[in-house]
Amino acid sequence: MTDKTNKITKGMGRRALLACLTLDAALLAAGTAPAAGKDGPIGSLIKVLEVGRPVSHQGLSIVPIYRVDAPAAKDWVMLDEAVRNRWIEIAELDGGRVPQVRISNLSKRTIYLMGGEILTGAKQDRILASDLLLGPGTRNLVAPVFCVEHGRWTAVSPGFTTKNNIGTYDLRARAAAKGSSAQSEIWDKVAEQNARVGAASPTGAYQDAYESAASRKSIAEIESRMAAIPRLMKDTVGVVIALGGRIVSADIFADPALFQKQWPKILRSSALAAQGRRGEGALKQEAAADFLKGLAGKTYEVKKGLDLGFEHSCLDKAVNVQALVFDQAVVHLAAFAQEDEDGEILKGDGPESRIRVIRDEMPSWRPTGAANLR
Repeated sequence: MTDKTNKITKGMGRRALLACLTLDAALLAAGTAPAAGKDGPIGSLIKVLEVGRPVSHQGLSIVPIYRVDAPAAKDWVMLDEAVRNRWIEIAELDGGRVPQVRISNLSKRTIYLMGGEILTGAKQDRILASDLLLGPGTRNLVAPVFCVEHGRWTAVSPGFTTKNNIGTYDLRARAAAKGSSAQSEIWDKVAEQNARVGAASPTGAYQDAYESAASRKSIAEIESRMAAIPRLMKDTVGVVIALGGRIVSADIFADPALFQKQWPKILRSSALAAQGRRGEGALKQEAAADFLKGLAGKTYEVKKGLDLGFEHSCLDKAVNVQALVFDQAVVHLAAFAQEDEDGEILKGDGPESRIRVIRDEMPSWRPTGAANLR
């Protein structure tokens, strides 16, 4: 309980205690949530993870992440399925605001949108800043976004759709941080990416980087070689990604089915990021485990999610971590290594097929406040 709750409950009975637990729940819903480190949901997740052998091609290294106690699949709908079935409506806000869009769930299903999803159409393409779990029937939710098409402000469609792409790790990291300079940095990264792959984009659109002939060929080659990585084991829930042996990101999902649905987008964006950044060597298996282990000891700020769940975040000189937590379990964790952090590299595979991220026991997390908090 919080200090405020302790003061209220001192010397009082069961009824007062229950009332104060309700107060804690209200404070949590308002965003005043306890910071969570190794005893929180992220620490609890990390302690049941294992990493597999690195697989590398064209400077891109992928280390699969397995979960020892992989839970049953959630019956959630992804963005592409929701758009295809017209279960979601994403539109400009009040005639058009660059940093915001309006999202409605028109279905009776829960819809999951991953931070970094590219929303295409309307007056300009946007990148979604945060993970979003939309409850059934949620209407007119205002979500933060950033522009990834600098040169257009003309409507080409009534609302937004999807081409099943997400931003590269550097775009996602800047969008997730939501800093005051994020928009200009994202525009710079889009221009840099388009120039690297030779994409001639009259509107400076990030999507055009995927459409250049060089990109299509290279991405298709990487996809053909690496698409099966998560299918090597049924309990794969994520990946650590490295470019030229340096860790750039990690994505971990609630269950293997959710990861399988998002994996093609992660692979495609990673293949795009690898263009022009090739290097020798593969990420060392132990280095991937150490990177994940370091996430468990962080202190996380917690605030209410845009709809369902809570957002846990940590931004320091080493890493930018963003996680969506629902019913005390991590839906998705995205971690981006800061650009001045170098990962250890090693030519060839690690000595073990799997290694446990954390070998010693860590205490289980218990929620502060009432049970069944969202």
